[in-house]
Amino acid sequence: MVDRKCSKKYANKFSEHTSIDVNGYLIYRRQVDGRFIEKSGGKLDNRNVVPYNKYLLKRYQAHINVEWCNEVSSIKYLFKYINKGPDRATVAIVENCDDAVTVNVVHEIKQYYDCRYLSACEASWRIFGYDVHYRTPSVLRLPFHLSGQQQVVFGGEDNIDNVINRPSVASSMFLSWMHCNQIYLEARELTYIEFPTKFMWKLDERCWDPRKKGFSVGRIHSVYPTVGEGYYLRILLNKVKSPKSFEDIRTVNGKTFPTFRDACYELGF
Repeated sequence: MVDRKCSKKYANKFSEHTSIDVNGYLIYRRQVDGRFIEKSGGKLDNRNVVPYNKYLLKRYQAHINVEWCNEVSSIKYLFKYINKGPDRATVAIVENCDDAVTVNVVHEIKQYYDCRYLSACEASWRIFGYDVHYRTPSVLRLPFHLSGQQQVVFGGEDNIDNVINRPSVASSMFLSWMHCNQIYLEARELTYIEFPTKFMWKLDERCWDPRKKGFSVGRIHSVYPTVGEGYYLRILLNKVKSPKSFEDIRTVNGKTFPTFRDACYELGF
């Protein structure tokens, strides 16, 4: 209670329909049906009911608030809440002596501990060896680049000619994908984003191999429209199959266009 009012906006107002207010909060339907209970001398009706799920209340014997989230702000709040991390507590241990004559040398560094607090539920979760987090299915980031513009990592003292002639420069993940389209018939039925479902990227060998086990999905790096040609190239990579070169990506119905932008317009994108 804040200033004799509930900070959670209870009791709510009666409403005939569920709606969303200007701040993005849900206003649930609360009908005037005449039903109420008495508690501490007051009458509680539908305006005081917290959203809940009967099965969850009976199953876990606990107060569980269930909300139907259909606003971006609500979803952001939930993710922020569950990822805010464990609580922490700072503990300092200090010696105490009733004898005023005795002088104890206190080693402040040894007696100062920065402790991490684990709640009972979090401790039990670790004792039973449950997974703290996991990701399924595995997601593979798929970089791409324009012709001759692949990223190259080198040190300040490296010779530039040696850097350019490295085998890894000519075997980027994106270029290797187009090379696989020349070798494997199965690869020609997949777009770039679908490629990890059937092929696996071997980092040490800098090549794609047919997948023998497991499953993975691909995600192409996002690009802003202000980038220009890179933005239109990304659009085409979601649709074009079996290109063997950059020219094939710009080819539509047998006609090769000078830019990726023109190819996108020709396809109606």
